[in-house]
Amino acid sequence: MNHCYLFIGPSGSGKTSLAEKAFAPQQKVISYTTRAPRKGEVDGRDYYFISKKKFKQMITADQFAEYDVYDQNFYGIAKATLEAALLVDDCYDPITTTGFINLQRIFGDQMVPIWINISKETLIKRLEKRSSVEELERRLAIFAEDQKNLARLKKFPNLIEIDGEQSLEAMLEQLRHALN
Repeated sequence: MNHCYLFIGPSGSGKTSLAEKAFAPQQKVISYTTRAPRKGEVDGRDYYFISKKKFKQMITADQFAEYDVYDQNFYGIAKATLEAALLVDDCYDPITTTGFINLQRIFGDQMVPIWINISKETLIKRLEKRSSVEELERRLAIFAEDQKNLARLKKFPNLIEIDGEQSLEAMLEQLRHALN
């Protein structure tokens, strides 16, 4: 049985970087989002970037296995995309806690949560490099909610916790150890 490894944690925790190091590009489940692409992101590779109107149409058409709102933007995984990925191999995607819980209800233990834990200080250092002051303040407000989400995830016995305070290579080693 193939699994989908879902990387969860605060913005700036290293979810995407770790996931991309741990898995091959073709294993990524490409999610939909209404947020604007960040520098270097490509539509159809990083996300499917769509309008809120189109996202809501997909919700109405029951096309999502899960969707959530994070930092005022919609994110979601289409049912067809995830089902196709699981037929081929293990897969991965960065996701919210609510997104994981919704997928776990449908797919059970095929969904494996991976929480990346970082301190508020580390979050600030990382986000200062890529965020405006306003965005940094918004993300810090979300950080407290992210910490509450970890308590929700601890109820799942297959939760993998990664120390995001260490280097990316050390995080990768910790993940590989947990998967074996």
